[in-house]
Amino acid sequence: MTVEQLRSLAAYNRWANTRLLQATAVLSVEERERDLRASFGSLQGTLIHILWGERGRLHFWQHGTFVPRPTPGEYPDFASLRSAWTHHEDAYTGYLLGLTQTELDAPRALDADIYTLGELVQHTFNHSTFHRGQVTLMLRQLGHQPPATDYHDFLAEWRAGTA
Repeated sequence: MTVEQLRSLAAYNRWANTRLLQATAVLSVEERERDLRASFGSLQGTLIHILWGERGRLHFWQHGTFVPRPTPGEYPDFASLRSAWTHHEDAYTGYLLGLTQTELDAPRALDADIYTLGELVQHTFNHSTFHRGQVTLMLRQLGHQPPATDYHDFLAEWRAGTA
């Protein structure tokens, strides 16, 4: 991964997360918490998982350890989740945009394997994208129109200066 690719993907990740958070903000508590038999049950559970994945990996890249899984009461409502996400996005994007090519190319051990930091960052972007797809499906299951989160839509907005 190059620094230029990182900048684009970091901006895309934030854009896509923000769009889904905006789309889910208008839902009722019951809709957000309804068990839709997804990987993490509900929309709220899946959003918490995306946030935890990004927070955990950021902590790992900075400190060499992951953060514990969220406790059931850690985000008692959507406002607390959104507040935590806003705080996270600032730290996450700030860290990513501060990386140099040398840092991205540096090896990192994860379990018994060695990856470059760039590979681990790419994995995290892919992880978030995968679960945003699940959120999109759950919004449809609830009868709502999800926002577009395709990378090419982001690029069009980014190049036009509207992303």
